[in-house]
Amino acid sequence: MGESRSRVVIVGGGQAGGRLAQLLARIDRLSVTLVCQEPHPPYERPPLSKGVLLGTRGFDSCLIWPPGDAAWQKVELRVGVSAESIDRKARTIRLDDGARLSYDHLVLATGSRLRQLTVPGSRLGNVHSLRSYDQALAIAEDFAPGKRLVVVGGGFIGLEIAASARLRDLVTTVVEASDRLLARVVPARIAGLLASRHEAEGVSLRMGAMVERFISNGRGAVKAVELSTGETLPCDVAVVGVGVAANIELAAKAGLEVDVGIRVDEQLRTSDPAVFAIGDVATFRHPLYQRHVRVEAWQNAEDHAKVVAALLAEQEAVADSVPYFWSDQYDLSLQIVGLPHLGSSVVTRTRKDGAAILFHLEPDGRIVGATGLGTSGSIGRDIRLTQLLIAEGARPDRAVLKNPEARLKALLSQDTPPPLHPAQAGAQPFPGV
Repeated sequence: MGESRSRVVIVGGGQAGGRLAQLLARIDRLSVTLVCQEPHPPYERPPLSKGVLLGTRGFDSCLIWPPGDAAWQKVELRVGVSAESIDRKARTIRLDDGARLSYDHLVLATGSRLRQLTVPGSRLGNVHSLRSYDQALAIAEDFAPGKRLVVVGGGFIGLEIAASARLRDLVTTVVEASDRLLARVVPARIAGLLASRHEAEGVSLRMGAMVERFISNGRGAVKAVELSTGETLPCDVAVVGVGVAANIELAAKAGLEVDVGIRVDEQLRTSDPAVFAIGDVATFRHPLYQRHVRVEAWQNAEDHAKVVAALLAEQEAVADSVPYFWSDQYDLSLQIVGLPHLGSSVVTRTRKDGAAILFHLEPDGRIVGATGLGTSGSIGRDIRLTQLLIAEGARPDRAVLKNPEARLKALLSQDTPPPLHPAQAGAQPFPGV
């Protein structure tokens, strides 16, 4: 008789879980089950705020597994169900449809969920959120030229929705509680440049304002938004994007160690060696930064899937890649590498076309992050080279960083080609710690 296959159960069908299932499908000695809460097979989320809203991307083009991929045949796909509990001693999980699944290795890729506004009227028709493909379709149905849109939240997802709305000729207003856009994530200079571009495209910004209530038209739909400043904004549709929270409840209920995410080591193992956590939900020990971090980004999900796939293939691997994030708005690309918030000083490189890259340095001069805004062609290569400098723990010459004519490649200790990144096609919220 042949050797029995090792059972791997993945909970969560987002980018991390979907990619991991695809990679594990190539390993014959593994039996792979993927549990998806949504009624769909795994799909990419970056296109939701762009192509899906604009009507240029359909569901099939968003699928993580291409037609003919081994995953379609080799992965047991359970859609439209959730994991309710984990019995770590028996190594089983119970689903909300009553089924029980046994595992040798369990991977929690439960991701994050949208934070909700609880103000009056938040459940009115035409008050949307965007996290899933079905939600993107619902928003797209309301995206008609001339309609008045209020976007609540000046983070990445809100700004991408606003950019798409202007391309569809909606009258668009962004309401942000902070005194500037992207206050938790990018430096004030980058936020200011991005705000100026949105205003030039016709977006109205309301900073330092919160939504007090959504006003009904008497027929179950929103007709206006009342702000804390006393202003009332007429609207035909509203989209709320006020952040996300990691889905740690399943892990916490099972007695696994959690904080802002599920706490794991450099190999993404939880406090139970048979259980991994990956993607948005994982707070992992990063060997480069020597601390636990949680990163909400497409690339992080991809990297985590590859680490666990390697480990289950009995290879050595650690989660040590330098974080990378991008967001496309109009013809601008905002790109972030590393963990910029760890820097104590900034060196700015400004190009003739107005593109800017801010390099974030520790007191000893070690580069820990970079934030760039411009066309992808203008900033992409320098951002990728900066990613290599961060990985090397480099302490680059500030004069070279500042000079837009100076080649960053000369600062590398080895003549290593820049890493390749996916086509800039969308965004997920970036980073938490």
